Amino acid sequence: MEGTGNRSISSEPASVVAEELALLARTREALAEARGLRRGAKPDGEELRALRDEWRAAGEEDRPALLAQMHEVRARMERAREGRLPDPAAPYFAHLRVRVAGRSRDVLLGPAPMLDAKRGVTVVEWRRAPIAEVFFACEEGEEYEIEVDGRTIEGVVEERRLLSFEGGALASITVPGGVLLREGDTWRFESRALAPTLVDPTSPRRTPETRNPFITLDAEQRALVDREPRAPLLVLGSAGSGKTTVALHRVAALVRRSPQVFPAKRTLVLVPEPGLRRLSERILEGLAVEGVVVSTFEDWIRAEARRVFSWLPRNEPPDPPFAASRLKRHPALFAAMDRLLDEDTSAVARKLDRLLGFRGALRRALEARAEPILRDRLRALEAGLAQETPGEKGRLLREALKEEQDKLPRVRAGHRRLVGDRALLARVVEAAEGDLPAGIAEQVAAHTKQQLAMTSEEAHAHVDAGRLATLDGKTLDAGTPEEAAGTVDVEDYAILFEWLFRRTGASATKAGALSRYAHIVLDEAQELAPIELRVIGRALDPEGSVTVAGDAAQRIDRSGHFRSWEAVMEALSVKSEPAFLETSYRSPRPIVEFAHAILGADAPAEVPRAPREGAPVLCTVVPGEGHAAAVLCEGLRRLRADDPYASVAIITRDEHSARAVHEAVSRGMPCRLVQDGDFSFGPGIEVTEVSEVKGLEFDYVIIPDANGVVWPDGPEHRRALHVAVTRAMRRVWIVSPGEPSPILPSEEELRRLREVRRR
Repeated sequence: MEGTGNRSISSEPASVVAEELALLARTREALAEARGLRRGAKPDGEELRALRDEWRAAGEEDRPALLAQMHEVRARMERAREGRLPDPAAPYFAHLRVRVAGRSRDVLLGPAPMLDAKRGVTVVEWRRAPIAEVFFACEEGEEYEIEVDGRTIEGVVEERRLLSFEGGALASITVPGGVLLREGDTWRFESRALAPTLVDPTSPRRTPETRNPFITLDAEQRALVDREPRAPLLVLGSAGSGKTTVALHRVAALVRRSPQVFPAKRTLVLVPEPGLRRLSERILEGLAVEGVVVSTFEDWIRAEARRVFSWLPRNEPPDPPFAASRLKRHPALFAAMDRLLDEDTSAVARKLDRLLGFRGALRRALEARAEPILRDRLRALEAGLAQETPGEKGRLLREALKEEQDKLPRVRAGHRRLVGDRALLARVVEAAEGDLPAGIAEQVAAHTKQQLAMTSEEAHAHVDAGRLATLDGKTLDAGTPEEAAGTVDVEDYAILFEWLFRRTGASATKAGALSRYAHIVLDEAQELAPIELRVIGRALDPEGSVTVAGDAAQRIDRSGHFRSWEAVMEALSVKSEPAFLETSYRSPRPIVEFAHAILGADAPAEVPRAPREGAPVLCTVVPGEGHAAAVLCEGLRRLRADDPYASVAIITRDEHSARAVHEAVSRGMPCRLVQDGDFSFGPGIEVTEVSEVKGLEFDYVIIPDANGVVWPDGPEHRRALHVAVTRAMRRVWIVSPGEPSPILPSEEELRRLREVRRR
C-alpha cells in the first residue's frame, strides 16, 4: 500500500478543528457513561447481540462495516474484563476516516478500546485492531483491504490525522502538508512534514550491486597486519576504525604466508554475538580464506566443555537469573576457588594422615604448600616427605599420593560447591568488596539447588516413556517453575575449565582435552570475563599467537567485569603493547561527534578522526508510542522510496522493546525482527536490540525508544547508546516517545565539542 504524497488541505482549518473537538466531546461523554456503568451493573454483551441482530437484517453492502464493529466490541469486552478504558485526558492519538460500502466511518486509535454506537464513537486498540493497520500503512485517498474474522473488508482512506493532547486539551492535529497547533483559544497552521527526510543528499544512494565489506586497508592498518606473525597484537580503536578489518586481514595473511605454521583449521576467531560471527565469515569468504573456525564464545566453550566434561546435563535453563551470570563471571570467584583448593588440600592431608598414621606431620607439610595448583602441592609432598619416609610407609605414601593425583580431574563435586555452597558464595561477595550485592549469594544458591533437582522425567522414570511425551515435544518441566531442573548455565563451562586447571594444572580429562590453536582472534574482547579469558589463553599453542581487538567504550555486557586492557592480556598470559586506530571510517563526522558526546564523562580525551562529512543526527520528540509508530512508518516509507537499496537498522535498548517496536512498525511497513544475529546484510528494514549489533554496520540507524525511561542516565546506558549510534554509515535518527533521554547530547554540547576540536 504505497503512499500518494502530500496534498493541499481539503477543508478550512476551522472546520477541521471543530470536527475534532466535537468528536472529542462525544468520546468523553461515552467514556463518562461507560465509567458509570463500570461503577454500577456490568454490561453483559447487549451491544454485541444488537450488532449481531443488525448484521442478520442488514444487506450485503452494510455487513462488512457491521462485522468490523463486532470485532471492536469483542476487543472492548476483553479489555473491559481487565478494567481498561481510554484515559479521558488523552483517549486516543489518531483519527482515521474510511469509506466502506459507500458509507463513511470514523475510527479512533488509542491504547485501550471503547465502542459507543449511539454516539458514533469507536476507539480501537492501535496495537491489535486490524483497522489500525490502515492508518499506519495508507495515505489519504488510498484504497485498502484487510481481513477481519475471516472476511475481507475493502475501503478507501478519506482522512488520516495524528493528534496530541496537553493538560487534557487537544493541542495539535496533523493535516496533509502540515499541522494545526493550538495557541490559547486560537489555532494556526504550520507547514511541516510528519517525519523528517532521512536521505543525506551528500551521500550516494546504494545500488543493487553488492560489495564485500572491509576489503581495503590504510597504511596504518596494513602495518598492523604485517607485524611479526608470532607476536601478540592488541588493536584498540573507536567504533568503525577497522579493528575487525585488521584482525581478519591478519588471519588471511597468516594462513596464506605460513600455512604450515598457521593452518586455517587451527585458527580460531571468537566474537560475542551471532551477527558478528556471520559478518566475520562473510569477510573471510571475501578474502578467499576457508576453514577458519569462527564462533561466538558461548558456542565455542559450550562445545569444548561438553566434550571434556561428558557428564554435563544436556540442557541450559531458558531464562537464568542475571544474578547467576553476574556472580559466576566475577573475578572474585577466584577467591572462592582459593578457599576450596585449601579445603581440598586439607581433606587429602587428613585422609592420608589417618590412613597412614603420620600423626599430623603429613597435614602440616601439605597445608604449608602455597602452590596455586593442587597437583603441584601433591607432587611437592611426594618429592619431599614421601622420599624422606623410609621403607613400606614411604612406599604406601607415594602410592596414596599417586592415587589422589589420578582423582584430580574429577571436578563435579567441587563445581557444585563453588556455585551452590553458601559459605563459598559469601566468600565471593566478600572478595568483591562491594561490587556484588549481599543478597546475590542466596539467589545463586537457590538457583543452583533448583538446577540440581531431578527433572520430572527422572522422577517418573518408572512410568512408560510414551506416557511422558508432550504434545509440543518439550520437557515436562518447560514453562513451569521447575524448568531449571537438570540444567547447567553457560557460565559454568568456564568455571569447570578453571577449576580443572586449579586441580590438575591442565585442561584435560579422560573424555578429552581443550582444543589448541595456532592463532586466536578475540574480537570485542572487552565483553569477556577474566575467567573466560584464562580458558582462551590455555587454548593457545605455546608457540601460537593471538590478535585481540576491542574498545572499552563499547562494553555493554553488565556481567563482563572489564577492568583494563592490561588485565585482559594478563588473563590471556600474553604481553603486548596496544596499537591504536584513531580514524573512524564508518560514520561521518556529525555521527562521530554525537556518539562521543553520548559517553559523557567516560568519553576518551580525543574525538576520533572522521574523514567524511555528512548530514546531522536527526532528533524527533513525540508524545507517545503510537505517535512514534506513525512517524516511523512515514519516515521509513519515504526512505524506501528515496533509497530503496539501503540497509536500515531500528535498534532498541532490549529484546522487549525490539518486539514491541517491530509489532508497531510492521503494521505499516515490511520489516524483520532480528534475533540470534540473523541479519540479511542487505537492503531492507531490520528491528533488533543493541546487544545484537556489536561490530556491525548499516546505512541508516534509527533509535525508536530514546526516552528517559528506556535510556536513563548511567554509564551502562551511555555505552549501549554509543554502540547503537555508531552502527550508522550515513545517518542516525533519534525518536523519543515522551521526555527524551538525558544522555542525548544537546546542541550546545555538540557546539562546544566542535569548538574544542578546532583548537
